[in-house]
Amino acid sequence: MPPFLFALLVPVVLFVTFWALCYWPLAGVVSVMKVGLKRGSAWLVQSRWGKWAFGHAGPLGPYAPILLVMALGGIAAVGAGYVFVVLAEQFRLTTSVVYQADQAVHTWFGHERQPAMTVLLSTVTWFGGMVGEAVSVAVVAVLLLVRKQRASAIFLMVTAATGGLLNTALKMIFARARPDMASALAVARWYSYPSGHAMASFITFGALAYLALRLPWPWLSKSAALAIALTMVVLVGVSRVYLGVHWASDIAGGWSAGTVWLVTAVVSYEMLLRLRQRRRGAAPTSPAADIPDKPVPAHPVTS
Repeated sequence: MPPFLFALLVPVVLFVTFWALCYWPLAGVVSVMKVGLKRGSAWLVQSRWGKWAFGHAGPLGPYAPILLVMALGGIAAVGAGYVFVVLAEQFRLTTSVVYQADQAVHTWFGHERQPAMTVLLSTVTWFGGMVGEAVSVAVVAVLLLVRKQRASAIFLMVTAATGGLLNTALKMIFARARPDMASALAVARWYSYPSGHAMASFITFGALAYLALRLPWPWLSKSAALAIALTMVVLVGVSRVYLGVHWASDIAGGWSAGTVWLVTAVVSYEMLLRLRQRRRGAAPTSPAADIPDKPVPAHPVTS
């Protein structure tokens, strides 16, 4: 197969593969998770322990679904954070599997570079950089504001911006050197772990996919949006290793740190939406319930 044709097929094959996985298996997983969350939260609230806990929670009692959302998000964030810390510990040890994998992957990509693939991944890495991410966020935020979905626009901009600040802080903490830049195909400065491109693309495209999943679209469209996000995240991550400016563990670290921040942002956003609904007099909702971006009007008071 000609190299240029292979380069063109790579993103297409990735997208089709992710779309197939999202459209069929993931649809069942999401359905099962929603049913499980609804039943689990209902069981917890109605159980003896739940009745006692929420009965003695005072003013927090009606906010039980919000507390459950926070708990579930906390579990996911802790798991991703653990992966991030383990990677940070292992890449410094020359005898570790992570260190050896970094060296092997870096060497392999250095020998497998092709002009067509270099053009593709150089373009992709631009979209995952500061300018590309800023343009994507700005365009989508404007569209959301035009549709009067102000809360979603603010969520997207704040999540992306604060994620960038977090990446800067993490780089300063771990201060990992980049691979030898003499053989790199791109210019990159400052520290290496975690990858800013990998982390930013995970947060930004993940936030975009989350907002798409909240829209009243058919699952065909939602799964396509999720597949596009996954394709971009993978290609941006691979591009940084291919171009020789990052180790493979930098990418994994960026994805795990991005997971922590994205989960934190999504849970905070869902919690704020539920708090807003409660303050407007709406009934408590299940953690699996879809809360609209726009607040539901308060129930009229009847005499």
